[in-house]
Amino acid sequence: MKTLKGSLAVLFLMVTSMAFSQTYDDFDANMDGAMDRNEFNDTYSNNYDNWDRNQDGVVDDREFYDNNYDRLDANRDQILDADEWEQGYNDIYAPYLSTRDYDDFDTDANNAVSRDEYYSGMRDTDLYDEYDVDGDRYIDSDEMNEGVFNSMDENRDDQIDEDEYNKFGSYYLDAEY
Repeated sequence: MKTLKGSLAVLFLMVTSMAFSQTYDDFDANMDGAMDRNEFNDTYSNNYDNWDRNQDGVVDDREFYDNNYDRLDANRDQILDADEWEQGYNDIYAPYLSTRDYDDFDTDANNAVSRDEYYSGMRDTDLYDEYDVDGDRYIDSDEMNEGVFNSMDENRDDQIDEDEYNKFGSYYLDAEY
């Protein structure tokens, strides 16, 4: 039994380490220390299927917000606690919300933001629309690449440096959902 548990633990570590297998150097193809849009798009396109949950070729607003929710739910308990909410607010959605007040999203006052509460609160923001450049209510692969690149390019210099990659890479590239 110990051997089985040990084998399962090793397998789990191997699988979880593969989930974030893309490194900065995978994106920075010309190795100049700066990832431009083309380099990013060439590699990040492979992640689109992770966002397109129903595999219909586009990401609708529910898929988009469900993926954001899952990426924020660091402990994978299917709720956003106050710390997870605060992290998401600080790193991602502050510009889109009029308040950072956790209680405004926790509408049933149970000290947890559920997936539906998150969706209800976020769907009225401009976050999805910023990705849906053509306004057709769906995000295609090119729009997703552009939106993620813009989100990661924190200093707006049209490049993603290694610090920006390290800050946002785990959010945009970690596990498949």
